[in-house]
Amino acid sequence: MTDKTSKMASIAPTQDIEIELATRPALRLWQGREKTEKKHGILGLPGFCSRVRSLEQAIREDDPYADFHFAQIEEGIEHLSEDLDAELADIEEFIKENVPSAMRLPNVASKNPVVVPVRFASRLGFQLVYQLLKVDQIVLKILLASHIGLIETKTKFQTLARVEKRVRGVLHLVYKYRHTGVSRDDMAANNQRAQKAKELMGELEQGYLEGTTRSPNAPSLPQTRLNTLGADLSKSEKKTGSSNQVNAELESKLDSVLAKAEAETEA
Repeated sequence: MTDKTSKMASIAPTQDIEIELATRPALRLWQGREKTEKKHGILGLPGFCSRVRSLEQAIREDDPYADFHFAQIEEGIEHLSEDLDAELADIEEFIKENVPSAMRLPNVASKNPVVVPVRFASRLGFQLVYQLLKVDQIVLKILLASHIGLIETKTKFQTLARVEKRVRGVLHLVYKYRHTGVSRDDMAANNQRAQKAKELMGELEQGYLEGTTRSPNAPSLPQTRLNTLGADLSKSEKKTGSSNQVNAELESKLDSVLAKAEAETEA
C-alpha cells in the first residue's frame, strides 16, 4: 500500500467564519477606531488578535512573560464572560418581572445586521467573539426595555457604557505585554535582556520562569524547553519513586510491629 500521508495538505477552513452583529455598540467593539491627527486610535477585536498573535509567537520562542500575559488575558476573558452572563440574566429577568402577562413582546433583532468575517486563528480571539455576541444580545434587551418604557434613557446609556467599558478593559490587557525578546535562559542568567524585561513588566512567579505554570490553551513551548522540562519531570518522578519505596518499607515494618503486638495481647 502506498503511503500518501506525506502528500496531504494542511487542514484549513474552505470559507470564512462569519458573525452577525445587530447593534452599534457591538460593532464599535469589533471595529475599534483608526488613529487620526485629531483622534486617538481605539483597539478593536481584529487589532487585539493581531497583538495576541505576536504574544503567541513570543511564547513559542520561550518568553516567560508572554506565557504569563496569555494566562492573564484568558483569566480576564473568563471574568468578562461571568459579568456578561450576569448582565444578560439581569435584564431578561427585569423585563420578565415588569411586563404584564397579557403583553406579548416580539423578538428583537436588526433588520439589516452587519455580517463580518472572522479571519484570525486565535483561541483568545474566538473566546472574545463569544463575549461580543453576548454584548449584542444584552444591548438588544436594553433597547427593548427602553422602547417599552421600563428603563429611563439615562439608565440605558449608563448600562451600555458600563458593558462596553468592561469589554474594552479586557481588549486593552494586550498592552501590558511588552516584547523584549527575552527567554527563560536569559532570565536564569539575569542578563541585560532579562533586566530590561523586569524593568518593563516586573518580576515573575517561579512557575512561569520554569515553564511549569501555563495556560492549557497556550501555544507549545520550543522543543529545547520541553526537553528540559521532561528531564526535570523524570528526575522528580525518580525522587517520588524512591520516596514511595521508603514509605512502603516503613508501612511494612509498622504492620509487622502491630501484628506482633496484637498476637501478644491475645496470648
